[in-house]
Amino acid sequence: MKRVLVIINKWWECDPALLAMLNDNARPASSPWPTGLQPPRPRPVAPPPPENPNPQPRATFGFSKFAAEIWCISDLLEHLPGAQQSSSEQKAKLLPRIFSSGAVPDLVIAVGTAGTPYDDVSQNGNTCVGTKVFIHDGHPGGTNPNSNWSSTFDQVIESALPEDVFHQMVTFDTDLIASRFLAVPANPASPPKILADFDNVALGTVNVTDYLEYKNLDPQTVQKFGSLPRPGRAASIETTHGIIRAQSQSPFLFVSGITDRLGHFDEEVGSRGNGQNTAAAYNAGVTVIWLLVRLDQFFSG
Repeated sequence: MKRVLVIINKWWECDPALLAMLNDNARPASSPWPTGLQPPRPRPVAPPPPENPNPQPRATFGFSKFAAEIWCISDLLEHLPGAQQSSSEQKAKLLPRIFSSGAVPDLVIAVGTAGTPYDDVSQNGNTCVGTKVFIHDGHPGGTNPNSNWSSTFDQVIESALPEDVFHQMVTFDTDLIASRFLAVPANPASPPKILADFDNVALGTVNVTDYLEYKNLDPQTVQKFGSLPRPGRAASIETTHGIIRAQSQSPFLFVSGITDRLGHFDEEVGSRGNGQNTAAAYNAGVTVIWLLVRLDQFFSG
């Protein structure tokens, strides 16, 4: 049976995304109930627990043609101090445990919340789906002692996912699915949409562990992307899609739940972070479960 990995960044993104995948009001009627379902749990407090050498997926959905494993990167990092919970270096170091826990994946889907790499029209609450990533080092030369990850920076990395398979996966009634989204509290897009395009690019600012730095560093990533000849269109900007993509050459796509416009994090997330992030992550989960059902139908056909 084929193996699909759905890898979600933070625990506060994984919990609402998985909730959407389990919600009969949000998921397709043909979606299976998962096996090995792990409930949400309190995050560890000091002292941190010992390192877990054999992490397990949060859930496994047994479709007719493949098994889709839902993983949370935060679960791999619980033994680390707080300063390293957002470390690109630590994520890249520990992510191989997901990939090596089974056969080489036939598809990898990176999931998380993100901003838009522009500041005009609000896409807050929408989801972006695409296949390409562009990674920019926010701390070149190892200037962040908590994260010094090295990878292929400042160029578009394409996916091995065939374009016709991508189009089959996103051939669904996007208006119907988006009508099942939750509205974010700050500046929501209207009407809600799924923005799916094979050439969508997820921009990533990496090696940043202080959230206050993104205000200055994300625009640098956008500027770098815009200054180079490149295929694709910048669709979202976040921290981890590219790190997940770097782990293997398996076919890849990303789902970004949009929370804010570039330069507007304080006003559109800020004190409303729980509501804004939870709704965006939930909407990403809705999108993922519909993509998986369409993929199963494609394989069956």
